[in-house]
Amino acid sequence: MPVDLITSTDLANHARAALARSGTVQSEWRADPADRVEWAAARFDGGDHAGAAEELMACLDGWLPKEFAAVAPRVLTGEQAVRVATAALDGEHPYRPLVSGRNDPDHAVAGTLARLAAGDPDAEAALLRAVLVVRPNEGRGLAHFRVARISAVFAVLAEAHVGEPTYLDRWSALLHEDDRPRLAAAAALLGPLGLAEADRRCGTVEDVDGERLVVAFLTAGRFDDAFALAIRLGSNQQQRALLTLATPGLPAARAKALVAAFRKCPKSGRGRDEQMIYQHRFAQLFLAVDRVDGALAVLSRMRDCRVSGYGPGPLAREVLRWLGGRREAATPERLRAVLDVLADPRVIPQELAAVVVEAVPLAHALADGQLRAELVDVRVPQLRARLRGVRLWQLLADVGLGAALVDAGDVTALDSVCAQAVSGPPEVRLCLVLTRLAGRTGLLARDRELFTRLVGGVLRDGGWSVADALLATLDAEARMVVPDAVAALPAANHRRVVVPVARFAEQVGDAGLLAAMLDAVPDAKNARRVAGRAAMALARCGELPDALDIARHCGLVEGAPR
Repeated sequence: MPVDLITSTDLANHARAALARSGTVQSEWRADPADRVEWAAARFDGGDHAGAAEELMACLDGWLPKEFAAVAPRVLTGEQAVRVATAALDGEHPYRPLVSGRNDPDHAVAGTLARLAAGDPDAEAALLRAVLVVRPNEGRGLAHFRVARISAVFAVLAEAHVGEPTYLDRWSALLHEDDRPRLAAAAALLGPLGLAEADRRCGTVEDVDGERLVVAFLTAGRFDDAFALAIRLGSNQQQRALLTLATPGLPAARAKALVAAFRKCPKSGRGRDEQMIYQHRFAQLFLAVDRVDGALAVLSRMRDCRVSGYGPGPLAREVLRWLGGRREAATPERLRAVLDVLADPRVIPQELAAVVVEAVPLAHALADGQLRAELVDVRVPQLRARLRGVRLWQLLADVGLGAALVDAGDVTALDSVCAQAVSGPPEVRLCLVLTRLAGRTGLLARDRELFTRLVGGVLRDGGWSVADALLATLDAEARMVVPDAVAALPAANHRRVVVPVARFAEQVGDAGLLAAMLDAVPDAKNARRVAGRAAMALARCGELPDALDIARHCGLVEGAPR
């Protein structure tokens, strides 16, 4: 049956066939917690709101995945939300992060519970009392986890009670003197009151809450308070906060003050990486206040940084993007200064490989005729030579030039590079960028086999994130080659790919691709994860009986056969 004619009944049959073919799983196997949360979301989207709430309640029996933070507030409202939040208080959930090991408020389960409890005075108070408890070891090495969960709760509840500053008094009454700084997280209420009032109530504003409060002051039109707080923060937080204040159209005096403050801003350490992070952010500040030559001066003295995204390569790309939005500033001298940095050994090959495909066409589009010729004859060969250390990376410089020529109207400019990319063992980064560009060149219509081999090159060694990055760039027609690309993979790679492809297919509603993954699934565990995605797709379509039957066999419904 053509994949574009797959019905709900067909999809259910494919799922049951995959489950029957794969056999049983070991008794200790359990469904992935993220899959259980997404199953609840699917039931909600299909109109089964009560069932979705029950599923989320059942999820409280284990570790809550990060998906819970987005799904729970959407699915649960009113009494149901309060009931789940209250139930969670009986266990470990308020004290855990949504991502293991993360200790910032954005990853605290307590923040999600606050969204569920917001508006119910008893539930809010119960949650606050719970998160204020000092847990074992939190007086020593784990105190930062306690700080994060309290900050998360105050931040969310303040947003729920905007315009009601009396809540600050209620919450203060629950705090011991040592916990007064925690109230600074209630930025949505403190922002309109100003820094002096925040200091009076909190005693001090600590780094964990400082950036949020800087934004709140800025939103309330209190730039001077935001600036005064920003320069009191620790090194990383101060640098980021000053960048936040560099908004478009900033008056010249304020822009000058920001630059001066950043010059004095402490670095987080004496190591090269800490120094380069500071320099990178300083250049970003210059760009934000329209001082591109200041950014270029910083770029010219930067060295390699092993913290991803902060070296001279990524900064060079940012400068080119900035110039792309201000063509009148894109002089040949400035463009050459950027290209000189990219060709310099200070930009390590890994970093150059990450930016060259975008940097070359950006520079080509901004260049005059003379510099364009120089790009083709001199600059791209220089970049290619810098990338020879890893097989096929040197082709990334040619991809950048080819993309520029495609933009100029030559849709075949990348064909030879595509052929080289799949002539031997594939390189994921190269195949991924070529597949993304293929939509602009019409490669699928001109050479379907070559396009399919490129897709397979991405999937062969890529994990979940790579699969998502690929599939998100493909339209419905292009996705039709994915089953053939998967089928051509070695068995070990095949096993790793079917689940992320099925997950994507379910999320975008591509029943044909999901059915193909059900037919291709190689083992019992993966069969249950892929069939679980079919159950979600059926639930979203309102086909609840079939969805529940399949979900029971996939372990998505607790205590069901598998």
